Amino acid sequence: MPALLKVLFLRMFRRAECRIAITVTLLCCLIAFGETCFKFYGADVGELPSAAYAWAWNMDAMQVNASRVYLFFVMPVAAALVFADAARQDLRSGAACLLASRTSVTTCVLAYGITSFIGAFLLTFVALVLLQVLALVAFPVEGAFEGYLGMPMYLDLRTPGGLFAGIWNSSPYAYNMIFTCGAAFWAGASALLSCSLGMFMRRNKLALIVPAAISLAAFVVLPLVVPRLGNLLHFYVMYPKLNDQVISVFRFIATPCLCLIPSVCLMAVACKRGRDVLL
Repeated sequence: MPALLKVLFLRMFRRAECRIAITVTLLCCLIAFGETCFKFYGADVGELPSAAYAWAWNMDAMQVNASRVYLFFVMPVAAALVFADAARQDLRSGAACLLASRTSVTTCVLAYGITSFIGAFLLTFVALVLLQVLALVAFPVEGAFEGYLGMPMYLDLRTPGGLFAGIWNSSPYAYNMIFTCGAAFWAGASALLSCSLGMFMRRNKLALIVPAAISLAAFVVLPLVVPRLGNLLHFYVMYPKLNDQVISVFRFIATPCLCLIPSVCLMAVACKRGRDVLL
């Protein structure tokens, strides 16, 4: 397994698809950062928020539309593009059968899944960390304004409750890293689903966009059918919403983990079918 993972990771960074995903993600980060800075163009230094609050992934407070577009449309596809379609390509070319003959079907399937998950996780994690670093360049470490845009600059609207509110009050940058890891985990889970679907959908790259399509459909349809179900979707726990994010820590952790269940089931089926999947 370690040797196979090493081979797959080296291949991942050499893939044109991975470079495209990195380029598109970097472009989205720069646009989101530029949009954040533009909102405070001409403001006095004393009126600027802290870099923790002006983080572009704090999209509701900063009203950063580029971050919303990235979350809903770009992130799941870019995450899958890193490596999720490699299993499908290798199945079509016969390379996966060769790898399985040297290891085993189970090892081969797991290696593709692990590489897809970690590649997508790293892409999103590095992107959101980059947004935080860029915020530190443009905004003070501790700013005077902590309220929503449009509110008087002298107001401090820290909430007494909300998800990880204690961490936000004591260490806002650690608070941001929690949501960075949460979003990166969801991106990895989405890529893993694309990878597992690709083992059964070999003729096109539809598997790359299926997770994003399902997520968007649920986001649009569920609130119309049963409004309360819409709040159960993972989108609501992928970025800070301090003043109205009153969910439990368990739900914050469990929500993205639920995305792993279909992937694990599909991978188990692929392992059970063995050579039938490879041929």
